[in-house]
Amino acid sequence: MEFQKLLYIFTIVKIATFALSVPVFAQITQTPSNSSQSSCRATKVDTPIFKEPSTSSNAIRILSAQTNISLAYIPANGDKFVRIKFPTSGFIQTAVLKFCQTNNNAQNLWSKPTIGSVCRQIVQPETIRRQPSTKGAFITTINPNTTVFVNLVTGNVVNSYKSENYIWVEIDLFRSFPGELSGNGWIVNTDLVNTPRLSNLAYCS
Repeated sequence: MEFQKLLYIFTIVKIATFALSVPVFAQITQTPSNSSQSSCRATKVDTPIFKEPSTSSNAIRILSAQTNISLAYIPANGDKFVRIKFPTSGFIQTAVLKFCQTNNNAQNLWSKPTIGSVCRQIVQPETIRRQPSTKGAFITTINPNTTVFVNLVTGNVVNSYKSENYIWVEIDLFRSFPGELSGNGWIVNTDLVNTPRLSNLAYCS
């Protein structure tokens, strides 16, 4: 009986010693971060985009340091490559990526009324479409910090539309891109499933 008690104490001590021996970084990475839910990343250094998830694969293009990219999915801990969807499709090494710099102008969708002001800044890469739908005709893709102008309706409220679990906002293309585009387009302002309380559009400073 005494031997079993000593064996039990020895086992507990061994487990505790092993837990303490795990590097702090390893313990931290096992806990998911809220910021990991964002698909926006930036390159730390000049780096190639590969056709396949391998350094022996063909390089599609070279991205400069500090370039913002958009991930096709959030990689798991330990993944060496991740597929990206902007500014081009392909694979990039996770070791050369960092989280995008927080845009201090970005506002919580409900923290400030969207009345009167028509100037907005893009928070992350987004696609403008002709209709408020993911199936709408593609117009162009715009980069973060691009200034656009929204359309207002009665009461100086931003013209918006809910479709496919997104809140879409209508953009005045002629005013936003003079000499390049005309008419109106639509951009996703809020993803009601993945980031229901965040806006893809920030107020202009």
